Amino acid sequence: MNTRSTEMRKHLSFLRKQSGFLLAESTEMNTRSTEMRKHLSFLRKQSGFLLAESTEMRKQIGILRK
Repeated sequence: MNTRSTEMRKHLSFLRKQSGFLLAESTEMNTRSTEMRKHLSFLRKQSGFLLAESTEMRKQIGILRK
Protein backbone atom coordinates (compact mmCIF):
# COMPACT_ATOMS: atom_id res chain seq x y z
CA MET A 1 0.00 0.00 0.00
CA ASN A 2 2.86 2.34 0.85
CA THR A 3 4.44 1.85 -2.61
CA ARG A 4 1.16 2.63 -4.34
CA SER A 5 0.74 5.76 -2.22
CA THR A 6 4.24 6.92 -3.18
CA GLU A 7 3.50 6.29 -6.86
CA MET A 8 0.28 8.26 -6.63
CA ARG A 9 2.05 11.20 -4.96
CA LYS A 10 4.71 11.20 -7.68
CA HIS A 11 2.06 11.08 -10.36
CA LEU A 12 0.11 13.89 -8.69
CA SER A 13 3.29 15.98 -8.48
CA PHE A 14 3.91 15.39 -12.18
CA LEU A 15 0.33 16.37 -13.05
CA ARG A 16 0.62 19.58 -11.01
CA LYS A 17 3.83 20.54 -12.81
CA GLN A 18 2.28 19.71 -16.16
CA SER A 19 -0.81 21.75 -15.26
CA GLY A 20 1.38 24.74 -14.36
CA PHE A 21 3.31 24.43 -17.60
CA LEU A 22 0.13 24.19 -19.67
CA LEU A 23 -1.38 27.19 -17.90
CA ALA A 24 1.73 29.27 -18.60
CA GLU A 25 1.73 28.17 -22.24
CA SER A 26 -1.98 28.96 -22.58
CA THR A 27 -1.44 32.43 -21.09
CA GLU A 28 1.42 33.08 -23.52
CA MET A 29 -0.70 31.95 -26.47
CA ASN A 30 -3.57 34.22 -25.37
CA THR A 31 -1.16 37.15 -25.15
CA ARG A 32 0.22 36.43 -28.62
CA SER A 33 -3.30 36.07 -30.00
CA THR A 34 -4.28 39.45 -28.55
CA GLU A 35 -1.18 41.07 -30.05
CA MET A 36 -1.95 39.55 -33.45
CA ARG A 37 -5.56 40.81 -33.32
CA LYS A 38 -4.34 44.32 -32.49
CA HIS A 39 -1.83 44.20 -35.33
CA LEU A 40 -4.48 42.94 -37.75
CA SER A 41 -6.80 45.76 -36.69
CA PHE A 42 -4.02 48.27 -37.34
CA LEU A 43 -3.32 46.76 -40.77
CA ARG A 44 -7.01 46.91 -41.70
CA LYS A 45 -7.18 50.59 -40.75
CA GLN A 46 -3.98 51.30 -42.65
CA SER A 47 -5.33 49.44 -45.69
CA GLY A 48 -8.53 51.50 -45.59
CA PHE A 49 -6.55 54.71 -45.36
CA LEU A 50 -4.31 53.73 -48.28
CA LEU A 51 -7.30 52.71 -50.38
CA ALA A 52 -8.98 56.07 -49.74
CA GLU A 53 -5.76 57.90 -50.58
CA SER A 54 -5.32 55.86 -53.76
CA THR A 55 -8.91 56.57 -54.81
CA GLU A 56 -8.40 60.30 -54.25
CA MET A 57 -5.19 60.28 -56.30
CA ARG A 58 -6.93 58.44 -59.16
CA LYS A 59 -9.67 61.08 -59.14
CA GLN A 60 -7.07 63.84 -59.31
CA ILE A 61 -5.26 62.12 -62.18
CA GLY A 62 -8.58 61.78 -64.01
CA ILE A 63 -9.25 65.50 -63.55
CA LEU A 64 -5.76 66.39 -64.84
CA ARG A 65 -6.21 64.25 -67.97
CA LYS A 66 -9.39 66.06 -69.00
